[in-house]
Amino acid sequence: MNAAGESGRGREPKRRVCDASSSDHCDPWAIEPMPRELFDSPLDFLFADHHRQRQAVRILLNIAAGAWDETGGSDLITFLERDFALHIQDEECDFVPLLRRICPPEDGIDVLAERLADEHADDRSSVQRVIAILRKRLQGEPLSRQAQESIRDFAAHLRQHLAIENSVLLPIARVRMDAESLTALSKAMRNRRGGHMS
Repeated sequence: MNAAGESGRGREPKRRVCDASSSDHCDPWAIEPMPRELFDSPLDFLFADHHRQRQAVRILLNIAAGAWDETGGSDLITFLERDFALHIQDEECDFVPLLRRICPPEDGIDVLAERLADEHADDRSSVQRVIAILRKRLQGEPLSRQAQESIRDFAAHLRQHLAIENSVLLPIARVRMDAESLTALSKAMRNRRGGHMS
């Protein structure tokens, strides 16, 4: 994956998303676009989207620490309003309900699903607060200490949420979901995005 695409518009197209092996030529404000072919591998799609959310966490923490870039801030708002919201819908409307239907009781999916639903409810509330803060920052308003804490709290919560999904939920799904379940999930995710990704 590269750093070009919707989340990096207005930037040099060859600049890379920063990661652990990045050099000075990476873009610390970029979030990778989602490869279209991952529609056909919905669990890989979810995992890749988790990776993109970790990139968003990095940017949020940089903003809370005082960094700012207008294009990067605007792109982050777009990501949170669109991509992040779609991801929550993927999980709540299709992915988790499918798992609840096919997993045996010993997998503990019902308990995990209830926890994730509670966390998603918190996410929806927190992300709106963070987006409002970012919009004010775009208008030139400096971050208050309370705004910085709100951003850090959301980033920390999201990072913990992703760790649970990557270490517990996705491994269970890779064992339990058959071809029929994967096809159904892929179709639902594609339909949610109108059959394409911008």
